[in-house]
Amino acid sequence: MRTDADQPASSAQQGASRLPTWLCTGYGAGMIGGQIFRDTPAFLLLPFLTNTLEVPAAMAGLAIFIPKFWVVFADPLAGIASDRVRSPWGRRRPFMLVGGLLTVAAFILLFHVPTFASAVARAGYVCVIYTLALTAFSAYSVPYLTMGAEMTSDSHDRTRLMSFRVAFMCWGVVTSGYAAAIREYGGEGMAGYAFMAWAMGAICLVTMMVPVFATAKAPYFDRHETSLAIGAQFRLALENKPFLTLLAATFLQRLAEGTGYAALVFFLVYVLKQPMLMIGNIVLFVAAGGFVSQPAWVWLIRRFGKREVYAGSLVAYCIFYVLWAVVRPEQSAFILFIGFMSGLLNAGYILTALSLLTDAIGYDRARTGLNREGAYSGVWLANEKVAFAVGTLIVGSVLSWFGFAETAAGFVPQSDGAVTGITLAYVAIPIAIHLISLVFVLRARVPSAG
Repeated sequence: MRTDADQPASSAQQGASRLPTWLCTGYGAGMIGGQIFRDTPAFLLLPFLTNTLEVPAAMAGLAIFIPKFWVVFADPLAGIASDRVRSPWGRRRPFMLVGGLLTVAAFILLFHVPTFASAVARAGYVCVIYTLALTAFSAYSVPYLTMGAEMTSDSHDRTRLMSFRVAFMCWGVVTSGYAAAIREYGGEGMAGYAFMAWAMGAICLVTMMVPVFATAKAPYFDRHETSLAIGAQFRLALENKPFLTLLAATFLQRLAEGTGYAALVFFLVYVLKQPMLMIGNIVLFVAAGGFVSQPAWVWLIRRFGKREVYAGSLVAYCIFYVLWAVVRPEQSAFILFIGFMSGLLNAGYILTALSLLTDAIGYDRARTGLNREGAYSGVWLANEKVAFAVGTLIVGSVLSWFGFAETAAGFVPQSDGAVTGITLAYVAIPIAIHLISLVFVLRARVPSAG
């Protein structure tokens, strides 16, 4: 059996035994830091710009959108580079090491904004630093995701490996959910955000390095290695119909989630009138639902099939998500219950999408005899990040349209119109987008590839 630095193993060798639990755990742990990096800016960067840096909402949304649109190119380029590299550490791990370190450094700088006089300059600084941070994260996240398709050729073992990834992702969501409370503990205004950045950056640093070292002796399934130019990567995605269908479904789902993420803090503060600590508690229940449900989702996928669980969990998620529109500020227990059920059902469609992704990559390998995991992972992650970027742009535009007023004084009262816009951005728009994605979910079927 091959490690990442040795020669390829045969398919029979790879399928002989499933991946050990310690390896799955070490691989999955990187999602804590990865999710913190994704979610903390998703939760706080728009409020940071509008309610501390005094940047107008539409401009703030644009400042976040531009860096995330750049990853359409950064992620595939990371896939190309990690497919081509040869080193004693293998193809993926050198990029994860350097990319992880640079990601943490840029994340900390993101919340240390110089005292520029104009809102345009402040938004420009955030835009530039966030672009650098996302570029570094591409170097980490694309090879990291690619490993999931390279360590085993068995479809069910890939589902099991992805369940560890999703479980640790839940803990990353929890940690990032308390970022607002940590910011409040660190002080008012810029000082609080700077304190939060150092605290979250330290956690990112430790957890993102775990899979770099834990996968040193990981098995590596391969046939032939190839690398594709960026244009060829997108043509490759268009030729793989199962992958393309799945890509369309997940783009809409990440778009819905990105819209909800960008509006979350505004919704909980202005609509549900919750303190910052409650935000973390809600996210804790969301993550707990996702964490405890992983064995059940793995069983349900085996019993009923991936596409059926994918569609069922997504519809159930939308049904429960409607409850956010009727819950009242004083119903704390009900708020936490909605969070728990949202996390439980959200984990179902995220896990099935990831498992279908590895199947689609395996299908391409079986069909062509070529190993192009990095190319597929780059397109997949670019798709996800652009969807989140558009979600932020939607929220910034909606807030601006409904009269949200920027300020440097924190979460000051807003008009009734602005509160209505926040509710639409957090509840109505995400549900509508999720339901549209069902058109593609119901077609998400990957031919067996092993």
